[in-house]
Amino acid sequence: MRTLADAFGTDVEIVRRSDGVVRAFCRTDAPDQIYHLLRQCGFTAPDPHSSCCYHLPPDTPGADQPAAASTAATLLDDAGYRVGIAPHLIVGYVGQNCIVQTEEQRHAAACRTFPSAPAMAAPAQAGTPAAAAPVRPAARTR
Repeated sequence: MRTLADAFGTDVEIVRRSDGVVRAFCRTDAPDQIYHLLRQCGFTAPDPHSSCCYHLPPDTPGADQPAAASTAATLLDDAGYRVGIAPHLIVGYVGQNCIVQTEEQRHAAACRTFPSAPAMAAPAQAGTPAAAAPVRPAARTR
């Protein structure tokens, strides 16, 4: 199964999905150290033995979610892993090698780099305004 991290070429992608849950998507062949670092920061997995997707528990207070995500990004960066993190999840410094872009920006960059990449529907982020429909220009008059 291909994950968000596999699609973007990173070791871990930390995002908040439209359901409000902060998730960390690991590449499919990620080493155990990544899983241990994520668990240290409060992330859990549905199946701890074979999961590429971790998440913060839904009852994690709103202010603690960005702190946990930023801490995870910093620890992973310090350990030498490539981490993508959504800008709204950053608190303080996250490491010089962290990629800080929205999922939509990352997807657009991936499509420019790999034009044959399959289209991925990027889910709407919580708190992100929906894109406005293009306005059709008025008809010309003589």
